[in-house]
Amino acid sequence: MIFTLYWDKGGANMAIHAIFEELAVNYDLIEIDLAKNMQKSPEYLAINPNGKVPTLVHKGEVIYESSAILMYVLDQYPKSGLSPDLMSSKRGVFYQYMSWMSNTLQEAANRWAHPEQFVNGDTNLQQVVDKASEELARCWKVIDQALEGDGPWLLGEQLSGADFHLFMVAYWSRRYTSRAQDWPNVNKHYQSMLKRDAVQKMMLQEGLV
Repeated sequence: MIFTLYWDKGGANMAIHAIFEELAVNYDLIEIDLAKNMQKSPEYLAINPNGKVPTLVHKGEVIYESSAILMYVLDQYPKSGLSPDLMSSKRGVFYQYMSWMSNTLQEAANRWAHPEQFVNGDTNLQQVVDKASEELARCWKVIDQALEGDGPWLLGEQLSGADFHLFMVAYWSRRYTSRAQDWPNVNKHYQSMLKRDAVQKMMLQEGLV
């Protein structure tokens, strides 16, 4: 099964790209350079009308939204151990973290990185950034406490796709005023993920190292 992933350097495709390497599956990469506004081309908008990355094409279907893609890919490999069994109570926790990171943590990261998308003009940009930093700090505290009690991974002893998603946002936060690396348990998680061969291969391919 060959997956085709539309991606941009260091974008929201990082977790999925690393999962491909972790699973050792066949995949193709098609770069959509956001700096060149390629995501707004008619050709790409015909694939993903949101004009964002990532987008996955698999078995003739187009799927967008990073958390949805990640969960879909793992559903193709139920024996990988990277997502809990369907009837396991941990499956609910997995869904919880995937949804929370997409809707809450990643949204705060987007507001910090792209405040201009949330207000008209530039008068209130700093206010958007400041509020995003506060929300990020709250989120890192939630994760830090969860990892302290239930770690080393988000689901406890078992590594899952949720850990790859957390790593992605933590990587972005290195340049934020509220960084994942400033929280001891989140930083330990980040450093552990950073050492994984799959993550290193992804970062090498995306030109991040």
